Amino acid sequence: MASLSVSGKKTLQSKKQEVVRQEIWNSAIELFHATSFDDVTVDQIARRAGISSRSFFRYFSSKEDVLGSAVRAYGRALADAISIADPDLPQIKVSKQAILQVLEPHLAATERVVHIAKQSASARSAHLHQTPIVQQELERAFAARMQREGTYSLDDSILANLTLFATTLSIEIWVDYRHRPFAEIVEEVFARFSAVCVASHHAAKH
Repeated sequence: MASLSVSGKKTLQSKKQEVVRQEIWNSAIELFHATSFDDVTVDQIARRAGISSRSFFRYFSSKEDVLGSAVRAYGRALADAISIADPDLPQIKVSKQAILQVLEPHLAATERVVHIAKQSASARSAHLHQTPIVQQELERAFAARMQREGTYSLDDSILANLTLFATTLSIEIWVDYRHRPFAEIVEEVFARFSAVCVASHHAAKH
Protein backbone atom coordinates (compact mmCIF):
# COMPACT_ATOMS: atom_id res chain seq x y z
CA MET A 1 0.00 0.00 0.00
CA ALA A 2 2.91 2.37 0.69
CA SER A 3 4.11 2.11 -2.90
CA LEU A 4 0.63 2.91 -4.20
CA SER A 5 0.53 6.00 -2.03
CA VAL A 6 3.86 7.26 -3.33
CA SER A 7 2.76 6.60 -6.90
CA GLY A 8 -0.38 8.63 -6.29
CA LYS A 9 1.63 11.56 -4.96
CA LYS A 10 3.86 11.49 -8.01
CA THR A 11 0.85 11.52 -10.28
CA LEU A 12 -0.66 14.50 -8.48
CA GLN A 13 2.67 16.33 -8.57
CA SER A 14 2.98 15.63 -12.28
CA LYS A 15 -0.51 17.00 -12.89
CA LYS A 16 0.28 20.14 -10.89
CA GLN A 17 3.46 20.71 -12.90
CA GLU A 18 1.53 20.34 -16.14
CA VAL A 19 -1.01 22.94 -14.99
CA VAL A 20 1.79 25.39 -14.14
CA ARG A 21 3.59 24.70 -17.42
CA GLN A 22 0.38 25.35 -19.37
CA GLU A 23 -0.25 28.58 -17.44
CA ILE A 24 3.26 29.80 -18.27
CA TRP A 25 2.70 28.98 -21.95
CA ASN A 26 -0.69 30.70 -22.02
CA SER A 27 0.70 33.79 -20.30
CA ALA A 28 3.66 33.98 -22.66
CA ILE A 29 1.53 33.63 -25.79
CA GLU A 30 -0.87 36.33 -24.57
CA LEU A 31 2.03 38.72 -23.96
CA PHE A 32 3.81 37.88 -27.24
CA HIS A 33 0.58 38.42 -29.14
CA ALA A 34 -0.41 41.62 -27.35
CA THR A 35 2.97 43.33 -27.72
CA SER A 36 5.82 41.56 -29.48
CA PHE A 37 8.00 38.54 -28.85
CA ASP A 38 11.17 40.67 -28.78
CA ASP A 39 9.88 43.10 -26.14
CA VAL A 40 8.53 40.54 -23.65
CA THR A 41 10.83 39.44 -20.80
CA VAL A 42 10.89 36.29 -18.70
CA ASP A 43 10.04 38.39 -15.62
CA GLN A 44 6.89 39.66 -17.33
CA ILE A 45 5.83 36.14 -18.29
CA ALA A 46 6.43 34.90 -14.74
CA ARG A 47 4.39 37.74 -13.22
CA ARG A 48 1.54 37.13 -15.66
CA ALA A 49 1.57 33.42 -14.74
CA GLY A 50 1.64 34.19 -11.01
CA ILE A 51 5.01 32.60 -10.33
CA SER A 52 8.56 33.76 -9.63
CA SER A 53 11.20 34.06 -12.33
CA ARG A 54 13.10 31.32 -10.54
CA SER A 55 10.09 29.02 -10.87
CA PHE A 56 9.84 29.86 -14.57
CA PHE A 57 13.26 28.32 -15.17
CA ARG A 58 12.14 25.03 -13.62
CA TYR A 59 9.88 24.61 -16.62
CA PHE A 60 11.52 26.48 -19.49
CA SER A 61 15.06 27.60 -20.23
CA SER A 62 14.04 30.83 -22.00
CA LYS A 63 11.14 32.58 -23.73
CA GLU A 64 12.38 30.95 -26.97
CA ASP A 65 11.95 27.59 -25.26
CA VAL A 66 8.36 28.49 -24.38
CA LEU A 67 7.52 29.23 -28.00
CA GLY A 68 9.46 26.23 -29.28
CA SER A 69 7.59 23.94 -26.88
CA ALA A 70 4.45 24.42 -29.00
CA VAL A 71 6.26 22.94 -32.01
CA ARG A 72 7.65 20.05 -29.95
CA ALA A 73 4.21 19.29 -28.52
CA TYR A 74 2.70 19.31 -32.01
CA GLY A 75 5.43 16.94 -33.19
CA ARG A 76 4.80 14.51 -30.34
CA ALA A 77 1.04 14.60 -30.93
CA LEU A 78 1.53 14.03 -34.67
CA ALA A 79 3.89 11.12 -34.05
CA ASP A 80 1.38 9.56 -31.63
CA ALA A 81 -1.45 9.94 -34.15
CA ILE A 82 0.70 8.34 -36.87
CA SER A 83 1.69 5.47 -34.57
CA ILE A 84 -1.88 4.50 -33.66
CA ALA A 85 -3.40 4.95 -37.12
CA ASP A 86 -4.99 2.00 -38.90
CA PRO A 87 -2.05 -0.21 -40.02
CA ASP A 88 -3.81 -0.90 -43.34
CA LEU A 89 -4.11 2.81 -44.19
CA PRO A 90 -1.64 4.09 -46.83
CA GLN A 91 1.11 6.23 -45.34
CA ILE A 92 0.10 9.37 -47.22
CA LYS A 93 -3.45 9.08 -45.86
CA VAL A 94 -2.03 8.57 -42.38
CA SER A 95 -0.15 11.86 -42.75
CA LYS A 96 -3.30 13.73 -43.80
CA GLN A 97 -5.42 12.15 -41.08
CA ALA A 98 -2.84 12.95 -38.39
CA ILE A 99 -2.65 16.62 -39.38
CA LEU A 100 -6.41 17.01 -39.19
CA GLN A 101 -6.72 15.08 -35.94
CA VAL A 102 -4.01 17.04 -34.14
CA LEU A 103 -4.37 20.55 -35.55
CA GLU A 104 -8.08 21.10 -36.09
CA PRO A 105 -9.00 21.34 -32.38
CA HIS A 106 -6.23 23.91 -31.77
CA LEU A 107 -6.51 26.26 -34.74
CA ALA A 108 -7.13 29.40 -32.66
CA ALA A 109 -3.97 28.90 -30.59
CA THR A 110 -2.04 27.94 -33.71
CA GLU A 111 -3.07 31.16 -35.43
CA ARG A 112 -1.69 33.17 -32.51
CA VAL A 113 1.63 31.35 -32.69
CA VAL A 114 1.82 31.94 -36.45
CA HIS A 115 1.11 35.64 -35.94
CA ILE A 116 3.90 35.87 -33.33
CA ALA A 117 6.36 34.13 -35.63
CA LYS A 118 5.50 36.43 -38.53
CA GLN A 119 6.20 39.52 -36.43
CA SER A 120 9.64 38.48 -35.14
CA ALA A 121 12.73 36.91 -36.68
CA SER A 122 13.73 35.65 -33.22
CA ALA A 123 10.35 33.94 -32.82
CA ARG A 124 10.67 32.33 -36.26
CA SER A 125 14.14 31.11 -35.31
CA ALA A 126 12.74 29.56 -32.11
CA HIS A 127 10.27 27.67 -34.30
CA LEU A 128 12.76 26.57 -36.93
CA HIS A 129 15.17 25.35 -34.26
CA GLN A 130 12.64 22.64 -33.35
CA THR A 131 12.07 21.38 -36.91
CA PRO A 132 14.85 18.72 -36.95
CA ILE A 133 13.58 17.34 -33.64
CA VAL A 134 10.02 17.06 -34.96
CA GLN A 135 11.22 15.58 -38.23
CA GLN A 136 13.06 12.81 -36.40
CA GLU A 137 9.98 12.02 -34.32
CA LEU A 138 7.87 11.70 -37.45
CA GLU A 139 10.50 9.55 -39.19
CA ARG A 140 10.47 7.20 -36.20
CA ALA A 141 6.67 7.05 -36.24
CA PHE A 142 6.47 6.23 -39.96
CA ALA A 143 9.29 3.68 -39.63
CA ALA A 144 7.54 2.00 -36.70
CA ARG A 145 4.38 1.58 -38.79
CA MET A 146 6.46 -0.42 -41.26
CA GLN A 147 8.14 -2.34 -38.42
CA ARG A 148 11.50 -0.69 -39.04
CA GLU A 149 12.25 0.25 -35.44
CA GLY A 150 15.52 2.16 -35.20
CA THR A 151 16.13 2.08 -38.96
CA TYR A 152 14.79 4.89 -41.12
CA SER A 153 14.44 4.74 -44.89
CA LEU A 154 14.34 7.54 -47.43
CA ASP A 155 10.57 7.00 -47.59
CA ASP A 156 10.28 7.82 -43.87
CA SER A 157 12.22 11.05 -44.37
CA ILE A 158 10.08 12.02 -47.36
CA LEU A 159 6.86 11.35 -45.45
CA ALA A 160 8.08 13.29 -42.41
CA ASN A 161 9.04 16.28 -44.54
CA LEU A 162 5.80 16.10 -46.52
CA THR A 163 3.80 16.09 -43.28
CA LEU A 164 5.64 19.16 -42.01
CA PHE A 165 5.30 20.95 -45.35
CA ALA A 166 1.58 20.14 -45.60
CA THR A 167 1.10 21.38 -42.02
CA THR A 168 2.81 24.71 -42.70
CA LEU A 169 1.05 25.29 -46.01
CA SER A 170 -2.39 24.34 -44.68
CA ILE A 171 -2.03 26.66 -41.69
CA GLU A 172 -0.86 29.55 -43.87
CA ILE A 173 -3.83 29.12 -46.20
CA TRP A 174 -6.24 28.87 -43.27
CA VAL A 175 -4.85 32.02 -41.65
CA ASP A 176 -5.09 33.96 -44.93
CA TYR A 177 -8.56 32.60 -45.83
CA ARG A 178 -10.26 31.87 -42.52
CA HIS A 179 -13.67 31.45 -44.12
CA ARG A 180 -12.56 28.08 -45.51
CA PRO A 181 -12.95 24.87 -43.48
CA PHE A 182 -9.55 23.54 -42.40
CA ALA A 183 -10.35 19.97 -43.47
CA GLU A 184 -11.11 21.23 -46.98
CA ILE A 185 -7.76 23.02 -47.11
CA VAL A 186 -5.81 19.95 -46.01
CA GLU A 187 -7.61 17.82 -48.59
CA GLU A 188 -6.75 20.33 -51.31
CA VAL A 189 -3.07 20.53 -50.29
CA PHE A 190 -2.66 16.76 -50.51
CA ALA A 191 -4.66 16.56 -53.75
CA ARG A 192 -2.53 19.27 -55.36
CA PHE A 193 0.63 17.58 -54.17
CA SER A 194 -0.45 14.34 -55.87
CA ALA A 195 -1.43 16.23 -59.04
CA VAL A 196 1.94 18.01 -59.18
CA CYS A 197 3.80 14.70 -58.77
CA VAL A 198 1.78 13.09 -61.58
CA ALA A 199 2.28 16.11 -63.86
CA SER A 200 6.03 16.10 -63.19
CA HIS A 201 6.18 12.38 -63.95
CA HIS A 202 4.43 12.85 -67.31
CA ALA A 203 6.64 15.82 -68.17
CA ALA A 204 9.77 13.79 -67.42
CA LYS A 205 8.60 10.99 -69.74
CA HIS A 206 8.21 13.46 -72.61
